[in-house]
Amino acid sequence: MASGKRWIVTTSGDQSLDDIQKSLSKSGFAIDQVLGEIGCITGSASDDVAKKLRGMPGVADVSAELSIDIGPPDAPVTW
Repeated sequence: MASGKRWIVTTSGDQSLDDIQKSLSKSGFAIDQVLGEIGCITGSASDDVAKKLRGMPGVADVSAELSIDIGPPDAPVTW
């Protein structure tokens, strides 16, 4: 996987996921997972690449993937 920030790409549904995947890869987005059932693709890229992806046909949104840690089961505080 390429270095950079982790992103979630939400597709618009007006193009096939295969076509969008190819376009994302050509633009420098390192694809990690394709979640076809919900129309999302996860992966990593630089901020500049993510900005470019937002204007691509078939892409509805590009958002940073946030890390969540709820801690161990017996922890008194989880947030």
